[in-house]
Amino acid sequence: MARIPDDLIDSIRSQADIVDIVSDYVTLRRSGRNYLGLCPFHDEKTASFSVNPERQIFHCFGCGKGGNVFTFLMEHENVSFVEAVRHIARRLNITIPDTYREREASSEAESLAQVTRFAARFFHERLMNSGQDSIVRRYTAKRGLSDETIKSFGLGYAPDSWNDLLNAARKQDIDAAGLVKAGLAKTGEQRTYDAFRKRLIFPIQAPGGRVVGFGGRALSDEDQPKYLNSPESPIYRKSQVLYGLYQARDALRQQGRVLVVEGYMDLLGLHQHGVRGVVALCGTALTRDQARLVARYGQQAFLVYDSDQAGVRATWRAIEPLVEAGLWTRIVRLPADYDPDSYVAEHGTDGFLERVEQADSIADFMGFHANLQESGDREEVFRTLADLIRKTTNLVHRERYREEAETRFPALQGLLASELRSPGATRRDRRSAEAEKEPVRGEAPAERGLVQLMLNDRTIAELVDSQLEPEDFSSPLYRRIVEHCFAKLGDDKAYDLSGLVDAIDDDEARRTITELINTIDSGVHLEQRARDHIIRIKQKRLKESMTRLMEQIKQMEQGGRSSELKDAMGLYMELKHQEKALLKSPRGD
Repeated sequence: MARIPDDLIDSIRSQADIVDIVSDYVTLRRSGRNYLGLCPFHDEKTASFSVNPERQIFHCFGCGKGGNVFTFLMEHENVSFVEAVRHIARRLNITIPDTYREREASSEAESLAQVTRFAARFFHERLMNSGQDSIVRRYTAKRGLSDETIKSFGLGYAPDSWNDLLNAARKQDIDAAGLVKAGLAKTGEQRTYDAFRKRLIFPIQAPGGRVVGFGGRALSDEDQPKYLNSPESPIYRKSQVLYGLYQARDALRQQGRVLVVEGYMDLLGLHQHGVRGVVALCGTALTRDQARLVARYGQQAFLVYDSDQAGVRATWRAIEPLVEAGLWTRIVRLPADYDPDSYVAEHGTDGFLERVEQADSIADFMGFHANLQESGDREEVFRTLADLIRKTTNLVHRERYREEAETRFPALQGLLASELRSPGATRRDRRSAEAEKEPVRGEAPAERGLVQLMLNDRTIAELVDSQLEPEDFSSPLYRRIVEHCFAKLGDDKAYDLSGLVDAIDDDEARRTITELINTIDSGVHLEQRARDHIIRIKQKRLKESMTRLMEQIKQMEQGGRSSELKDAMGLYMELKHQEKALLKSPRGD
């Protein structure tokens, strides 16, 4: 089967901007020649995820993951290499001819992504082609949803039919089993039928834009439940996705804050009134994974839930994961019988944003909703608040939370001062942060240093090629990397080490390459430093040879092999002479 040609893959890779791609998932800040952010592959509080724009390589010094732009998408979106290439190609408006498309069996995740992409397009076209007097258009008009909002969020319509989606999918060679696995169809005793019928459809997108699931809102009161969400699948984990995050990314980076609401319509209502940087839950309570996801894009979180008792309970539960994720957390308290959508519709954008500016502190929120007249309830609030503040890893936030708590509850002053100002806790936090930032060092420091210089400068690689052989490297790991670097020098193309990550079939070598490329280097005296490393490597090889030869000489002496001894001693003196000459040479020639 025809595959995507290597030259087309190289072209797509060379045109892609890894900083731009990764920024869809991680908020990056410039740090020297690299960009830093919180790693999307493991839980961390101190940024150890580094992106090198010059080499188009990323590496996390915390968990060790690294690679190029294709590797990042494969790891983060759980797609194959071919699908990652296609994703970047679509983003760059590069057409991959059909004759070059991969026709081998795709991964389960890739197959589901094709199904959800088709379904999102199907639902959206059904909505856009519906007449103004249709039930769905009457509903969107009633909720004040403009065509701009409908298009921005890809809203759709599931017709009042048992097999409309199934029939359309069959014409596109998408089988019913794929729809069932994606939660878009169900199988009964006698037939398979569409899961969403007579509903406004909300496509749920991953941070990179891929549709992973769907939500549906009933268009009439007799249809229950009011909201229906697709089940989890290999590409959809409700606890790890937030509705609207894809559309909110730019605003989150600009504002540094996120507004968290409960429902799809709350988010769309705020969007209609020009309020940006909003994300919504997907039918679940706010999870730690979702809080960590938010923390990659901003530093502040404002909870804007419904004002009823269910909304208050959900707010109470949502505070802890946000605080633990290091977000400065505030609660927007709405008047009774209001939700974000209805409040902004009645009071306008300015009225809503004024509420945001007047958001409660955590202590004020708890004080407002707790019965502080009852000693048991009061002690429970105090204990909960103290435990919550203790869980934040941001020491500045911890101190500010403590001050707010003591202002709201003066009786807490002694308790919080003793528990939260513990120098031991501060030292532990500092040691933990330092441990996260500390990169792992391997063996053979001279070889490691030389390989790092080779990876960052072609002229150094050419120098090493003229001075050493791969066999001169005692470390098998660095020897493998050097062999690949030498092979790259033989290409007519540029010294493209991001392509090397795709070519090398060695996880340890790939991880080391990305680490060394993203490790901060002074960038001065590169050639002299390289020559110093070369001298040390040559000297080490000479000493190893002399050690082996001396062992042979001892055996010759013990065995009375005098005829061989003279030649061996001559060779030993020659090696000593080479070492002496090497150390006298400042250039390692």
